[in-house]
Amino acid sequence: MSEQSLRAEAELRRRKVRKGTHSCWECRRRKIRCQYGLGDDPVCLPCQARGSACRSQEFMDESWGQQPDRRLTQRLGQLEDLMSKLVDRIMPESTPARSKPGRGPRRPSPTPTPSDADAGYQRRLDALESSIMGPSLQTNHATPGSTSTGSASSPLERASQKLYALFPSQHDVTIITKASAAPYFLTSLFYSFRDVFEGRAETADSVSVIPPLTSHPTVLARRLLQIIVCMQQLPPTFDTRRLELKSPIPAVMVDILSNVSRLVNSDDEVVGTVEGLESLVVQGLWHANAGNLRKAWLSYRRAMNVAQLMCLDHECTRSLRSADPARTWLPTPRGIWYRIVSCDRFASLLLGLAVGSTDNSYATDEAMKRDTKMEKLEKLQTVITARIVERNANKKATADEVYTATCSIDGDLDACVRLMEDGWWDEPVLDPFEGKEHNLGLMFRLFRQVQHYDLLILLHLPYMLRHPAESRYEHSKQTCIRSSREVLKRFVSFRTLYNSAWSCRHIDYSALVASMTLLLSYLRQHQDALQPVPSCAQRAEDRTLIDVVRARMQHIAVINQDKLSQQSAEIVGQMMTIIDSVNAATLGERGLAEFNENAINHLHLNIPYFGTVDIHPTIKMAAKTACPAGGGDGAGGSAVCEGEGEGE
Repeated sequence: MSEQSLRAEAELRRRKVRKGTHSCWECRRRKIRCQYGLGDDPVCLPCQARGSACRSQEFMDESWGQQPDRRLTQRLGQLEDLMSKLVDRIMPESTPARSKPGRGPRRPSPTPTPSDADAGYQRRLDALESSIMGPSLQTNHATPGSTSTGSASSPLERASQKLYALFPSQHDVTIITKASAAPYFLTSLFYSFRDVFEGRAETADSVSVIPPLTSHPTVLARRLLQIIVCMQQLPPTFDTRRLELKSPIPAVMVDILSNVSRLVNSDDEVVGTVEGLESLVVQGLWHANAGNLRKAWLSYRRAMNVAQLMCLDHECTRSLRSADPARTWLPTPRGIWYRIVSCDRFASLLLGLAVGSTDNSYATDEAMKRDTKMEKLEKLQTVITARIVERNANKKATADEVYTATCSIDGDLDACVRLMEDGWWDEPVLDPFEGKEHNLGLMFRLFRQVQHYDLLILLHLPYMLRHPAESRYEHSKQTCIRSSREVLKRFVSFRTLYNSAWSCRHIDYSALVASMTLLLSYLRQHQDALQPVPSCAQRAEDRTLIDVVRARMQHIAVINQDKLSQQSAEIVGQMMTIIDSVNAATLGERGLAEFNENAINHLHLNIPYFGTVDIHPTIKMAAKTACPAGGGDGAGGSAVCEGEGEGE
């Protein structure tokens, strides 16, 4: 066949398309935006990712084949488009639906060859979309790198350009992610252990990949926040001279955080994707590790509110919407909802605030049938956390009703102990000579143990300083003392290996609470003549343990120049006068009373997260009396909060 014949045949097969049509047949069928990496690239990015043929609509589509009923399929396609617009109006999210992991993509309705009638229908559909959804939501469906008319001035493109400019160089990102242990944690945060082990989750190496400039703002924001968490958890011995950063790491982190919060996480029209939810949670984790517990709580609560608008708190069968077309694996709706609930409840418990959701559907036998024992333990601890918050907030219940609820929760924590196999509750031994993967499993185990003892302390703490004549509270006191010792031992083990102050900050706060609890347990003992005083060996062991904890806190504060660790060490040092007063019992009862009155008559503590707390012992020592005078609750002291403080 001659060259002229081939050219004539090609012209006959070339179709006339309406002005502004740039998408290929495959992208049109899938109803996604057709994007090209370079101006002269013959294959669009979605077709490159799928490995499919990229054929312009200027040519006849021979791959689709003749349809059995042209008019029927055309009307079904129009109906599907209208329903999609209505669903997007009810649940405004930024990008087309993605399939769940393990499920194949939904086959789109066949799209017939466009005609003049089709063009008129498309104009009517565009007008309907504009009138119902508004121009801002239409823009959300376009990628910043789109070649459509007017895309250069779109708000999403401008946001993406600003976010992309915040990325460190690829050289720096690679060094930071390799030197930090955070990538292993970040990429498994929203996935189950089974998904991670079976390769259905992102890898740690993916954190070092910088998304392209054409990415959606939530995709860029998510990666930026992951990178600053890696920066946050760099060891203090890290040599920053290896990096090409123009500013110190703390300044870079704050700059990225403020811009991501302003451009993405505070924008209702942008954040409603799976990447947006992940960004809010990771932002909360950064704040929590920085000591900004209230700001962390606000991030978690916003993530929960957005997730509720996306119906993730129900038995969600809808696939999550992703703004990243190149993303292989997505977390399940149930997985991301559980992580949001878990973070919200722990922060609410520490701050004395109500939980954002009472949903416990993730902890049913059906929901946990694929979980490991450690995952089941974590979910049960999340349920128990909400029960403690509910008990603390119940102001109408009687004292007996509250104590009954306390005993019931204590029984659930005992059931958690029996859930794990023998030896699991032994203190993990972290080996500095082992690899990250080996210690990572031990760290997860240590975190679950510390969380268990934290819950026991916070559950029984209201009853620890009750009058010794009320014997039914002795179990609460002994539980607090025993749990505090277990937390402190694990803190020393963890901080001996990991000395970055901003790495797993909740371990530091747990150690502070445990130290204060153990020292306060001696407050009643030195005030009550009939209260049995621990043996000299036990007192010496407790004092040595607390002294080691204080020294570790001081060490972390010095090498990291960390204000929160310094404050914690000072608080523990102030409160050590309590145990020292008991050790001074050899002075005689009168000498002990005088020591108590002078040394701990008034403790003024500036506690991170909570502010200033004053402890005033209200019960005076009575020489050789059967029982000290006291109020109705028999508490050994009173605490008055004079103000709120934020550990910034």
